[in-house]
Formats: sequence, structure tokens, C-alpha cells
Amino acid sequence: MRRRVDFVMDDDDETVALSGTKTTTRKSIHSVPVLVSFGLIAVLLGLYGLVYTIDNSLPKPLKLTDEQTHPDAFITERARHDLKLLTGIGPRIAGGYQNEVLTVDFLKREINFIMQRANKKQKIELDFQVATGSHYIRYSPHGKIVSYSNLQNVVVKLHGANNASQSVLINSHFDSVPTSPGGSDDGINVVVMLEILRKISREPQRPLNNLVFLFNGAEETGLQAAHGFITQHKWARECKVVLNLEAAGVGGKIILFQSGPSAPWLMKYYAEVPHPYGQAAGEEIFQSNLIPSDTDFRIFRDYGGLVGLDMAFFKNGYRYHTKYDDFEHIPLGSFQHVGDNTLSLVRSLGNAPEVAKPKANPGKVVYFDCLGFFMVSYSETVAYLINLTVVLFSFVIFALNIHSFKLGYTKQTLKYLTFTFAALIGGWIAAAIFVVITAVIIDKIGYSMSWYANPGLIFGLYVAPTIGFSSIVLLYIKHPNLSHNVKAQIQAHSVRIIWTVILLFGTTSGIRAMYALLIPVLFNTLGFAFIYIFKLQHTVRKWQVVYVVSLVVPTIFLMYTTLTTLSLFIPITGRIGPDKNADLIIGAMSLLFTIIITSPFVALATLVRHVKHLLSFLVVVFTLSFILIFTPLGFPYTGNPESPAPERHWILHTRRVVHDEQGVETKRDSGYFLLNMDRNSPHKVKNIVKDFSKARYLGDDCGKYLLCGLPLVHSKMIQIIEFSTWIPAGQPLLPEPTKLEVLSKAQIGPNILRYTISITGPDRMGLYFSPKFGVKVLNISLLEKMPEESAVWNNRDLYFIINIWGKEAAPLKFSFDVQVPKNVSGVTTEIAVSGIFPHEDKNRKMPHYVQFLNEFPDWADLTAWLGSYESWWI
Repeated sequence: MRRRVDFVMDDDDETVALSGTKTTTRKSIHSVPVLVSFGLIAVLLGLYGLVYTIDNSLPKPLKLTDEQTHPDAFITERARHDLKLLTGIGPRIAGGYQNEVLTVDFLKREINFIMQRANKKQKIELDFQVATGSHYIRYSPHGKIVSYSNLQNVVVKLHGANNASQSVLINSHFDSVPTSPGGSDDGINVVVMLEILRKISREPQRPLNNLVFLFNGAEETGLQAAHGFITQHKWARECKVVLNLEAAGVGGKIILFQSGPSAPWLMKYYAEVPHPYGQAAGEEIFQSNLIPSDTDFRIFRDYGGLVGLDMAFFKNGYRYHTKYDDFEHIPLGSFQHVGDNTLSLVRSLGNAPEVAKPKANPGKVVYFDCLGFFMVSYSETVAYLINLTVVLFSFVIFALNIHSFKLGYTKQTLKYLTFTFAALIGGWIAAAIFVVITAVIIDKIGYSMSWYANPGLIFGLYVAPTIGFSSIVLLYIKHPNLSHNVKAQIQAHSVRIIWTVILLFGTTSGIRAMYALLIPVLFNTLGFAFIYIFKLQHTVRKWQVVYVVSLVVPTIFLMYTTLTTLSLFIPITGRIGPDKNADLIIGAMSLLFTIIITSPFVALATLVRHVKHLLSFLVVVFTLSFILIFTPLGFPYTGNPESPAPERHWILHTRRVVHDEQGVETKRDSGYFLLNMDRNSPHKVKNIVKDFSKARYLGDDCGKYLLCGLPLVHSKMIQIIEFSTWIPAGQPLLPEPTKLEVLSKAQIGPNILRYTISITGPDRMGLYFSPKFGVKVLNISLLEKMPEESAVWNNRDLYFIINIWGKEAAPLKFSFDVQVPKNVSGVTTEIAVSGIFPHEDKNRKMPHYVQFLNEFPDWADLTAWLGSYESWWI
């Protein structure tokens, strides 16, 4: 009589029970020692190190002595010398002497030198524009009206061949924020444009298209100078394509993060640059308003109808808009990177026939670089076809491989597959829950952003737990008739199918960033296709080797994308406001990228013997990282000039005056207004700066006064104003008064009033007005048409105006019409004016204000100005 044999396998061993005999256990030939998993982690860390090295590698900077052998190349040494002169002027604040006189003189002098040395066949014109105007910028959720007077632009036109009527615009801005030398933002791009103008002007042949170099004098205050150029300058209408150069960080490579719109041909020319670096995903992120910044590209696109390329530095964003954005800390290779790429683009676009009709081939484009070695780009239609083809390919390979295992389409097979998918997704959900709980706990106990200055902590706090939870659920999925070999392959297929489904939905939803999933799905599918064709699925090790090798390219690519994304967003958390849990944001990003990168490897957890040792290691890594947040290594900030990670503080010593509807002054006080910029503000300095003990709750003021009775210069500040700090203090000494005068109040129709207003004051003023409930603003003379919706404050409409003047002082004069219900008489509108005084050479800080500022630690970066707020009813 034949004896019955049953096979039952646990995670490490095969247990064989023979009827009538003693149960025996042996190691599965398909499983691998736990040391292999540690080796795999070491390999992944090595790959990350390789990616990090490649990402931080910069081209060799060229010196003046190299010009003999590279006569047509960009010369870093000369551009760096120009930047030293430019940053030596100091902060270049629109409206200040350094910006309006010294910087304009510097540009005039350098451009005249270039024109004198230009090839005689070139025709070059230099023009100085002084612009006055206004426009509306829509932000989410609050837009603003921007008004400006006497702002300066320095414009150079290098004429194309045969009296060309179309131009390529190259733009950068020479102003800076008040506390920064503006070395990277945007000084490096200004001097890059000078060097490119120098190079092009010495060439014997004119380009096909005109080249217009715009050095604009007011970007930091609301993109005004770009608007002045594109709506008013004599050369504006001939500009069809723009190349915009910006910075939101210091050093590294300049990245392409916006292209078009509707001009896929532009990528043909960008793909030819020496050092391609760009991601369509960055464009989608930027245009979703997740990044608290904007560029002149928006103005050229919206008000001039231009298409183009928007490029910016973003690495080391800790220095952005701080005193650390200096001349000395920009790597020489960064000059060469932006110089080589921009010079290549100016030459190619200067001779591009498409410039004459830039929108002849509409549509969006998918683009991404491969570690900076080459650029991949294709149209959205092609992306749709490629993605759907790969999706179909992935499903077919899945079906063929499952069939090769001879499982049959039984209830048990379907149950096992269902449990496998559920285990994978359940592990990810468990990891997400753990990450959220960890982020909330760290935030609640006051240790938020512990990774800010030391990003390595992110691995222990969020990456390690994600790997652990993603693995552990899979270990409980059993099938009585499957070997470790087959189970591991099914789990690997299942991971890919999940990403394939997401790729399918993302593609049909029009998300261009789906290429980030396309690459791992494609390579994984190709790996299993190879395994299927050569019948390796039943081998012990060969399929494992092929599978792991197939993951190398997508792993490197995804690590590259992860590094780029986190390099951008970690510094940004230092300026997104105190209302957002930064640990949740970075934790969620780490969770997502970790799952995408490691899930194909985690699928092999079934093969690992004694996997508990690996899980224990991950627990230890998390525990040690959690402990480290309570040590100096977990302190978020540092004031080290070589590698700063400062906490930002925006402070105004402010005088406030409020009048009621009868015109009676009901409030007059003064104090320090601190607009808190990150999750730790102001908690980290409360015990250091003693005056914080006097801080007063702003909730009552926010309920009574327009915008809490505080001076703002940006509508985005409305979102975080309620989290601000007010510390009562003595009166500031303001350089000049801010005055409002109602020139007229006239009835121009049934129930319609027109107010004409004049405001005088410093070169930077904010004005906000809010009609009574039931009163409607019909028209504002500063706008061609009213915005579709206004901001809302205390259930009333709110309109926000920022005004700036540059070369010469000018009052802000405008009118607005309101429709008044029949039962409303007297005053209809509350209006407030804030004066902002950012010029250190004009401000006299009171001794108590100086003492207050001096108490801040060296890891705090202070933007310390004077301000005023006064409101009336009219």
C-alpha cells in the first residue's frame, strides 16, 4: 500500500510529514540566508551613493586661459568676476539706491564694453525702460492686485539676419530680497546673460531671429518689471519665445521645470544642451501651487502669449532668500552648467525657424533626463500610446507566467492571488498608518523637522518602518502546494500589476509624471518576459538573478527622482508656514518613494530565511533614529555659514492705528509683528528671546480688524496670518508717513458710488479694502476686468493691492466702484494701508528693537524691517 505524502512549507523551511514516520524539516533550496538581504540593502545604499555622486557632479569650469582652445565656449572665470562686482553692491532692493542706480550703472557699463568689442557685422541696441502699470496675479486661494511705478528694465537687442521681425527673449532679474546679496537669486543668471551676450556678439554671423536680453529690475516684489516689459516695451510684441532664468536655491544644476505651453518642439532644442536636467513631474508640481514661489515666466506666458523654457537652481534651498545666498558659496561648476546650457539654447533658438510660429504644433510634452546624460521627450499622445502598450504587455506577461505555474483557475488560486494583493496593499497601508502616527507624535512633543539639517534621519524615521511593514504582512500568506520559488515570483508579479493599474489610471487621467511608473513597470515586465521565454521560472537561482538585474535601471532612476524631489522639498518646509505639519509632508513623500523603489525587492521576502533578523534590524534603526531626535543631531537648524539650515523669521517693528466708522481713533499701539514661517516658529526661540514672554494672542484682533491689524506685503500671507506672533513694544521711528486721501466720493448711477483714492508713502506698500456685507465692488481702475472671486475676511469680500515704486517716488491713485443696497448709507468700505520699510540705510531701529533682534541665536535668519498699519472707513 502506497503511503500518503503532504507538503507544508513555512517561511524558512520545508516540513515533510510522512505517514507512519517521524516529521522531518529541511531548508528550502529556493530560500536565501538573511545575510543576503543585508547585502541587498548594502547594494541599494551603494546605488544611492552612485546616484548622489552623479547628481552632484558638475562640469569643469573654464578659465580665461581656456578661451584660446575653447573660443566659442562659456567662460566661468569671467562670469564669476562679474558676479563678484554685482554682489559687492549689496542687497539690491527695488526702490533702493543700490538697485536703481548702482546696479543699473553696472549693467550699463558692462553692456557698453560688450558693444564696443562686438563683431562689426552685429547690430546691437541698448534701451532703458521705466515702466508704470498694474495687473492681477491669481494665487491659490488668494490673488492680489499689483501696482507699480517707475520700475527699471535694462534691455539689449541683438538683431537677427534679414531684418527679422521675431525675437527670442532671455530674461533674468537683477533685484534681490532685502536681506540677501542675491548671489544665486538671481545674480548668477544676470552675469550668465552678460557672458552669453558677450559671446554671441563676437560671432561673425547674425542669428536667424532677434535676441532680446531683458535684465529686469523688480521680480522679488511681485513680478512687476516683467509685466512692464511685456505689456509696454517697443520690442515686446516681436518676442515669441522666452528663456527664463531663475533660482530657488544655491549651487547644483539648473533644472528645466516648465516648458511650453503648447510648444513641444522646444524640447527638441533642449535635448541638445550639453547637460540636460529636467523633469515634467517638476512642471506639474510647480503648477499645482505646492511650491510657495513664482517666476516671471508666468507673466510672459499670461500677458504676452509667449512660449518658452523656465529654468532654475533649486539645490541647497536653505540659502534661498537669506544672507547666505552670497558670492562665495556658488560652486564654479554651477556657473559652467547654466552657462553651457543657456548658451546652447540661445544659439539654437536664435536660429530656430519655429520661433516665427511657435504654436503651430500644439500639445503638451513628457520629458525627463536620465541622470543628466541625455534627455527623453515625447508628446502626450505618444506617452498615452507607450503607457497603454506597456500596461497591456505587463498584463500579458502576468497571465503567461501564472499559466506556466500550472495553478489552474481554481477558487484556491483566486483566493491566494487575492490574499497576495491584499497583503501587499495592506502592508503599505500599515506603513502609512505608522508613518502618520510617528509624524503626529514627533510634532506633538515639539520635535518637528528634526531631519531639516540632517536629512539622513529620514531613513530611520520613515524609510525603515515603511520597508518593515511592507514586508511583514506578506510572510503570513500561505499556499499548501507552492514552493518559495513560485510564491516569490507571484508576489513580484503582483507588485508590478498594482503599479500597472496605477499607471493605467494615471495615464487616462492625463498625468504626464506617469513616466516615473512606466520605467519600473517596463523593466520589470521585460525581466519576467526574459524569464518566461528562456523557461527560467522553475530554476533555483537564475530567475532570481535575472529579476534583480532587471530592477537596477528603474531603481537608479527612481532614486534619482527621489533625490531631486526631496532636495527641493526639505528646504521648502522651512518656509511653508506653521499651520502645516512638515513631518507629515516629508513622511508621506518618503513613504511613497520607498514603496515604489523597494516593493519589487520586498516581494522577495518569502525567500529570506530567518527574516525576523532583518525586521529586528529595521526596528533598531527606527529606534535609534527616534532617540537621535532628542539629541543635538536632531536639532533642525544650524547657522554654519558653510552648510546653513537656518530658521527664518520675518519681523516688523510696527505702529498700528485703527479708526471706527465715525472716524474716531479707537486703537493706537506698537509692537513686534512676527510672521511665523515654519512648524517650529516661534517655539524654538521662546526660551532664548526673553520678550516672547510678552507675546499676545492675536485672535481678538483678527476678529475686529482687517487682516488682524497687521502689515502684509503678499496675499499668500493671509493663509498663515492667524498663526503670527504679536509682542507689544515701544513705538518705531518710521522714515516717512503713509497717508491716504479720499479725493472724491461720487454717485455715478443708481446705488453706485465711485471712490477715488490717493496713497503716498514708502516704496513698498500694501493696501487692502473690504466692503460692508451686502456692498459689492463692481470695478477697480487698476484692472481691465474684475477677478472672478475675491478673498474673504470675516465673511466679507477682501481685495489686496501691493504697490511699489522704483526710480522715483509716485503716489498710488486709483478708483473703485461699489454697488450699495438701498438700506445702507454713510460709510461703505473699510480700507487699510500698510507701509513697509525694508531699506537698512534709511531705517533707524530703536535700541529696544536692536536688543530684541540681537537675542536671536545664530541659527536664525532675520528679515527685520519697520512697518505701519492704519485703517479707516470711507
